[in-house]
Amino acid sequence: MTSSHSELKKLSTELKHLSLKRQQLLERKKIQCIFQELRNRAEFGQTEAAASSQQEIASIDEKLKQLTERKDELQKIYDNILSTKENNKEVSFDSIQKIEPPPPGSNIFYVEAPPTIPAPTVILDLEELPHCPCRTQCPECREYVMTETYTSVNSLTWLICFMTALIGCVAGCCLLPFCLDRFKSTTHRCPKCRSSIQTIKKL
Repeated sequence: MTSSHSELKKLSTELKHLSLKRQQLLERKKIQCIFQELRNRAEFGQTEAAASSQQEIASIDEKLKQLTERKDELQKIYDNILSTKENNKEVSFDSIQKIEPPPPGSNIFYVEAPPTIPAPTVILDLEELPHCPCRTQCPECREYVMTETYTSVNSLTWLICFMTALIGCVAGCCLLPFCLDRFKSTTHRCPKCRSSIQTIKKL
């Protein structure tokens, strides 16, 4: 599947290149024909410049013929690969048509499919910020950022420490609240301007 896909991509690129080259040759031929017509009107006869112009037009015609043959050959190979892939049902294409050269002056944009994962939610209400880092708008620099969080000791931490000491946990168990983030307050900080956005207190 990968080899046929890469071959299709290669053929498609070559077909586009041939179409572009063919378009350039056609434009060049038009210019040469205009110059030759102007010379004929001005001089009413064959000159060396007119003869060389005629030779260049003939060579352009020959190149155009070769490019058309090569393009038809590549288009057949491309269509054969696509029909083989459709028969094997490896990849399903909704609508596949012959690759046509883009009209001159047009721009082609290839758009990728949107990602399957959902976009992160932006929390604008600072009172609703969770205890983990999240996306929000910084009130200072007005940028949309992913906040940095850090915890600090608050009154709830000290209260739980004293309560555990009162019930008899004095052998070091009363210090556990200082080690657990669930008993501390969380502060969100902007990573760009380093200002504090919101402090979430437990008590």
